[in-house]
Amino acid sequence: MPTAIIIIFIGIFIFWGHYLAAIFTRHGIPDVLGLMFIGMLLGPITGLVDSSSFGTPGKLFSHLVLVFILFESGTDLKIAEVKKSFRESAGITVVGFFATWIVLSLLTYFIFHIPVLACLFIGAALGGTSSAVVVGLVRRIAVTPKTSTILIMESVETDVFTLAIPISILGLMVTGEIEINLVLSQFVASLLIALMIGIGGAFLWSIIINRFPDLKSTKFSTPAFLLILYGITEYLNFSGPLTALSFGIAIGNLMYLEPRFLEKIIPDQAIVLPEDERNFFSEIVFLLRTFFFLFIGMSIQIHRLDWLLWGAVMTLVLCLVRVLYVPLVVPASTPLMDKAVISSMIPKGLGAAVVATLPYQSGVADGDIIQAVCFSLILFSTVFTVLFFTLINKGISLPFYRMIYGK
Repeated sequence: MPTAIIIIFIGIFIFWGHYLAAIFTRHGIPDVLGLMFIGMLLGPITGLVDSSSFGTPGKLFSHLVLVFILFESGTDLKIAEVKKSFRESAGITVVGFFATWIVLSLLTYFIFHIPVLACLFIGAALGGTSSAVVVGLVRRIAVTPKTSTILIMESVETDVFTLAIPISILGLMVTGEIEINLVLSQFVASLLIALMIGIGGAFLWSIIINRFPDLKSTKFSTPAFLLILYGITEYLNFSGPLTALSFGIAIGNLMYLEPRFLEKIIPDQAIVLPEDERNFFSEIVFLLRTFFFLFIGMSIQIHRLDWLLWGAVMTLVLCLVRVLYVPLVVPASTPLMDKAVISSMIPKGLGAAVVATLPYQSGVADGDIIQAVCFSLILFSTVFTVLFFTLINKGISLPFYRMIYGK
C-alpha cells in the first residue's frame, strides 16, 4: 500500500476514534467495540491488512502502549480515595478477581489443554474490569452513588492484580523454571527491584524537576524519564511493566509516600503531576489505544472459529459466576437495580489487551492461543456488558434478577 494512502488512513482513524468516543459519551456504547470491529474488517474479514506483518514494529508498539497505559493507570489510582471506599470495594474486588482467575484458568486448561502457567496467565490478565467502560455506563443509569463508587473503584483496584500478577507469571513462563525455591526468589527479587526502581525513580524525578524548574514547562520530559526507567529495568531482566506502574502510582501519590527526611528537599507542591501534563498523557494514551484496539481487531483469528466461539462461551460462564457471587459481597439492603448493574459489569479493557500480547511477543509457546483467547474474551465481555446493561436500563431483565436476588 502506498505511503500516502497509509498516512491518509492514519488521519481518518484518529478522527474516527474521537467520533466513537463522542458516541460513547452520548449513548453509553464503548468506542472499543467500534475500533475492534473496524480492525476485524480490515484484517481477518477482508484480508487488507495482515497483523503478522507488523513484526518488530508491532512488538515495539505493544511495549509503548503498555508503558503509557500502566503509567496513567498508576497516576489515576489515588490512595486517599481507595482508603475512603476500601471497605465497600475490597470485597467485590478481591472475590471478583480470584473467582474470575480460578474459573478462567480451569476453563482454559480443560478446553485448550495448554500448560498450567499459560492458563493462570489468561485468568489473571482477565480478572479485572475496564474502568473506561464501567465509568461510562454507571453514569448513565439510576444507581446509588455508593454502588457507582464501588464499581469504579473495583475497575481501578483490580488493575494492580491484572497487571502485576500476569507479568510475574510471564517471567516464569519465559524462564521455564518451576522449582519452588527458585521461583519464589525470582518472583520476590523481580517484584522488589521493579518497585524500588519505579518508586525510587519517582522521587529522583521529583528532585530533578525541583532543581531544574525549566523541565516543568516541557511535556515530553516525564515520558522520556519513564521510558529510561522501563528500559533499564528490562535490560536488567526485571519487570519493566511493574516499574512503569509503580512509577505512576508513586508520582500520583508522593505526598502520601514521601519519607519525612525528604520533605525539605521535595515540597509537596513540586511533586504533584500538573494538570496539563496529565491531559497530555491522556491524549497520548487515547491516540495509542485507538490504534491498539484496531490492532486487536486485526489480530482476532476468525479462521479459528472454535477459539472465537469458546471465548464467547467462557464469557457467558463469567457472567453466570458474577451473578452468583454478587450476593456474597454486596449488602442485602442494596437495591435490586444496583445488584443487577453490579452483576452485569464484566468488561475487559486495554490493560488486559496489552498484557495479553506479551507472551506472543516474548516467543512463549502457545502465545498465539493466549492472545487469541484473551482478545476474544475482551470482545465478547464488552458486547455482553453493553447488552445486559441496556436490558437492565430498560427494565426488561429486572424480573430475572428479582428471581435471583428477591425484592
